[in-house]
Amino acid sequence: MSRLRAGETTRGTLQAVSVAILGVLPAFLVGALAVQIRADLGMGLGMFGIAAATLFAVSGLLARSGGRLVQRLGAGRGAALAAALATVSLGTVALARSPGWLMVALAIGGLGNAVAQPTANLGISQLVSDRRLGLAFGIKQSAIPAATLLGGLAVPGVALVLGWRWAAVAAVALAALLLAWSGTRWRVAATGRRPDAAREPDKGLPRGGLVVLTLGGFLGSAAATPTGVFLVDSAVAAGATPATAGLLFAGCSVLGLSSRVGFGWLADRHVERSRYLFIANLLTAGAVGYLLLATGRVPVFVVGSLLAYGLGWAWTGLFHFAVIRDNRGAAAAVTGFVQTGLSLGAASGPLFFGIVAQSSSYAVAWLSAAVLSLAAALMIRTGRRMVRRSRGLPVAALRRPSGGHRRTGLTPVTPTRRTAT
Repeated sequence: MSRLRAGETTRGTLQAVSVAILGVLPAFLVGALAVQIRADLGMGLGMFGIAAATLFAVSGLLARSGGRLVQRLGAGRGAALAAALATVSLGTVALARSPGWLMVALAIGGLGNAVAQPTANLGISQLVSDRRLGLAFGIKQSAIPAATLLGGLAVPGVALVLGWRWAAVAAVALAALLLAWSGTRWRVAATGRRPDAAREPDKGLPRGGLVVLTLGGFLGSAAATPTGVFLVDSAVAAGATPATAGLLFAGCSVLGLSSRVGFGWLADRHVERSRYLFIANLLTAGAVGYLLLATGRVPVFVVGSLLAYGLGWAWTGLFHFAVIRDNRGAAAAVTGFVQTGLSLGAASGPLFFGIVAQSSSYAVAWLSAAVLSLAAALMIRTGRRMVRRSRGLPVAALRRPSGGHRRTGLTPVTPTRRTAT
């Protein structure tokens, strides 16, 4: 029985990853093919930023509705719907002959992403135990660097040889395969949740704290998402060749994927540490990476790219983990709430970044991203304090006194597993 459950959990997690990849693949494939698409369709940086923002804008506006819909449909039907919309979106990208059609394609992708993210989170929440929840969300959030990895490999592997449209056609084929797989029924009990005697009751989050955390997610996403859209074009502007820029994009994606999974694993092993403080620290480190990208010198640019991807954009899995850990019974609905901030940030970030880069320079745009990342870190810390105050807990970080016990400032914590906010 335990082996069956383990296989079911693994299958469900992989399905969640595949669905989440499909949700964002249209945007990041277009970002990786930026040089070729802009030249073919005659798009400036500002117009391209608007096009790239379309998917996340639609996703953000419909995120709450998508979360409620998935809560009713269930994870299996939600996965099939998300995969179908992604397939249509990628097919329209391949056929786009104007900036307008490219935006239509990405708007369809936004519909798919509004369904895909709550679907993936609901499936994980139903199938994964508390002891592996952080790792599962780290794996699930590796969908974004996985999507950018596919986009980065498409540049030297397909786009520079056959043309960017064939890279989009290859993505359509991949999406169709994942559609067939995700269409298989997600094996979840009729109640929608696996019984788990060790699971603690949902604590929920105060409305004000959830709003502030969502705002922090908006700012952090606005700072990080341009990295996935403009890194290739920015690297070429700094002096790298298109092939080298594409490989850098792919390498950073591998690092981002590994760090998200690794940080999720660490969160499971150190449940007494605050996830929100961890997120704030990653956002601060990301700001350093954006400052290095602003130098425009290729060796420093490479280091900045690694910091931006490996740290500054590695917090989203921890963010989903933190808010859903206390809202397991309504995972899709709470995902829809916070996904509004994440998606709208992902929409406005590339738009703002593209306008700043076109009107000024990439250096100024990357400096702006650093400011947004620092502001996001501050908002996450503020939200954490609001959550702790609502629960009657001290707002200071946990400390280890000389006696060896971890204290919240009031009472010692026993050696049993206990999560920190």
